[in-house]
Amino acid sequence: MKTIRYIGVLVFFVIIHACTSDDDSNGLRIEYENSFIETLFLEAGETAPPVVNWSGEKGTFSATTLPITAPDDLFNRNLSIDEETGALSWDRSIPLGETEVFITASNSLESTTISVTINNTFIEGLFVGGFNNDTSDEPNFFTIENDTFLILSKDGTAALSSTSDSDVSFIGTGTWTADDGDITINYITTNSPGENLVMKGFLNGRNSLPAALFSGKWGKELNQNNNIENLMGIFRFEND
Repeated sequence: MKTIRYIGVLVFFVIIHACTSDDDSNGLRIEYENSFIETLFLEAGETAPPVVNWSGEKGTFSATTLPITAPDDLFNRNLSIDEETGALSWDRSIPLGETEVFITASNSLESTTISVTINNTFIEGLFVGGFNNDTSDEPNFFTIENDTFLILSKDGTAALSSTSDSDVSFIGTGTWTADDGDITINYITTNSPGENLVMKGFLNGRNSLPAALFSGKWGKELNQNNNIENLMGIFRFEND
């Protein structure tokens, strides 16, 4: 069975084939069981093959996602489509949030394109990692020691605890919010006097260990643009 992987096919390619679908409603048609698919963070999945009206001649499938941003995006390592059946599959590194996939079926006579949206949701997780005080333009994440546990619960609460008794300066509780892969944590430390801290970073899944990485910057407050105003360092947490 031949499988192909695409990301970043030329935009006009999608537009031309979408127009073909609009112009000939009685011709080639594709229909998936669901056009909006829900999946959970770090879960791979796949669709059933679509129902296709080939108008007499069986053809092949291809797929792409938009927007096109760089030459490195010419191949998508998160998504694949079976060229023969049209079944769409994704691995656990698919980005959080909604990914719109444009699927094209074509034979020697005609082609048509439809879209399917995959919504990848993060609910909760246990991570181990730590912080440093590097505020340079090119911070070094490799100096961070894994001395802190981070728990993000599905009720929106966050808790940090130390893996030892040596450093308790980052222990605390608070809340977290997600905007696709961007995670923001607001919490207060339990030391005396307690400090209000903010962590803002990006969470992404991987197909190798560690299974997930959450890294970013920490400080004391957010500005009007939702960026950390008083930057104090960086953090990195892993989930196996």
